[in-house]
Amino acid sequence: MRATPLPPDERRRAIIAAARPLLVSDGQFTTKQVAEAAGIAEGTIFRVFDSKKDLLAAVIEDTLDPTDLCEAIRSLPTQPTLHEHVTRLLELLRDNVGSVMAVMAALHSRSRPEFDRPPHRHGPPGPDSRNTQVTDALADSLAPWAGDLILTPQAAASLLRALALTASHPFLPDPGLNDPAGLANIIIHGIEKRPEEDAC
Repeated sequence: MRATPLPPDERRRAIIAAARPLLVSDGQFTTKQVAEAAGIAEGTIFRVFDSKKDLLAAVIEDTLDPTDLCEAIRSLPTQPTLHEHVTRLLELLRDNVGSVMAVMAALHSRSRPEFDRPPHRHGPPGPDSRNTQVTDALADSLAPWAGDLILTPQAAASLLRALALTASHPFLPDPGLNDPAGLANIIIHGIEKRPEEDAC
């Protein structure tokens, strides 16, 4: 029995999902490799994308699109404590930064002529738009904890996003900030000792 064809949007996302790890691992990909990884005929790719450049542009756009991250943030159940909740948010942000940086590093480390200046048919969201969407999602997730914060959820979200980006950035490596739980503790309690710690 023949498999039911995927709807166009799902087919597009499946091809992009197959191409991304090839780009990250090798700095390049062929449409034949993508087709094999996606389990489709090579010609199917060119019914969805005009060229390999177009596919690359779609991979970049999808990587930078904050929609999935925002959905993951908003669907995160409220954790038992603020510390646990912030830790889970930091884990989501860390994983997203890692995915973006992996794709960007692959593009820069092993550039190929066919990958130079790929066209952006739709264009990824600009930095301001992306930051706003992520910050708004974080603020919504922190809203149940508003009574426990000295900042508004929006201001706390901005701080959380900025610190998560700094802690996860490969050009600013700091082993002391790699642990989301440890970073959450610093964000929530600061760097000053609490009186009960001095009494121990």
